[in-house]
Amino acid sequence: MQHDGQNGERLLLVSATAMELAPLRRALTVAGVAEAVDLLVCGVGPTAAAATLAAYLAQATSPGGNAGGKPYSGVVLSGIGGLYPSHAASPPVVGGDYDHPPDLLSLCLAEREILGDFGLAAPHGAEPFGHPELDVEREFELASPLLSRAAEILRALGIPYYGGSFVTVNAASTTSRRGRALADHYQALCENMEGGAVALVCRRWQLPLLELRCISNLVEDRDLGRWQLAAALQRQAAVVGELLPRLLAPPPATTAPGRETASHASQTLSRVNAANGGKRDADERR
Repeated sequence: MQHDGQNGERLLLVSATAMELAPLRRALTVAGVAEAVDLLVCGVGPTAAAATLAAYLAQATSPGGNAGGKPYSGVVLSGIGGLYPSHAASPPVVGGDYDHPPDLLSLCLAEREILGDFGLAAPHGAEPFGHPELDVEREFELASPLLSRAAEILRALGIPYYGGSFVTVNAASTTSRRGRALADHYQALCENMEGGAVALVCRRWQLPLLELRCISNLVEDRDLGRWQLAAALQRQAAVVGELLPRLLAPPPATTAPGRETASHASQTLSRVNAANGGKRDADERR
């Protein structure tokens, strides 16, 4: 049975793989909001993500479906991502008093999604088809009250984040050269394989999308030994476990909407950083 959040909000949490979704499930259970969130593994890549999410929404929001015929208030896409070379990306928007460039284990919020290699093949990914009959959707602005509230909550909790454009690809970049080309052309922050497809489905269903990813690797000449996959999954789950309960709950009556006390924010950031296996936060790692 589907339960609503305290203020009637109901969210669908989507990840590409069970590996990414399992720690999120545990974090939401610990936070006491697991029954207010539906979970979906959409599969890896744009095709699987779009097909799975569209089919799920059609079934779940039907009168006899999982959601009891009621629409979701939003979709949250959670996962890991590859960071483009920072010198090639547009300057990121950073939450709180935090001015370091993004790095491994940084949290990123998508402000725009781009299907980067959909169209006419080009060194930087793809160009539009250039024909009026093939005027397809390739870019998706993600501004919404859901994104704004999430950003406000993260700032109030003192959790640093970076906002910018995400590029969705069918084939993950395995060289620094391709990463620089995509970053330069799209002025992008990071790379993934599902976001643009999920954004397309959400646009068709008129649902706001909140996409957040923790950086597990740099987009460089491929070297799996440099990846921090496990730590990225842990940090992502810790952040989601703090963020979603607040998205589902009404703003506290004793403080301004989206604000937290300084001591609570400090405690929250400590819990999130502890999920990295005791690693110090990004500014201390430099």
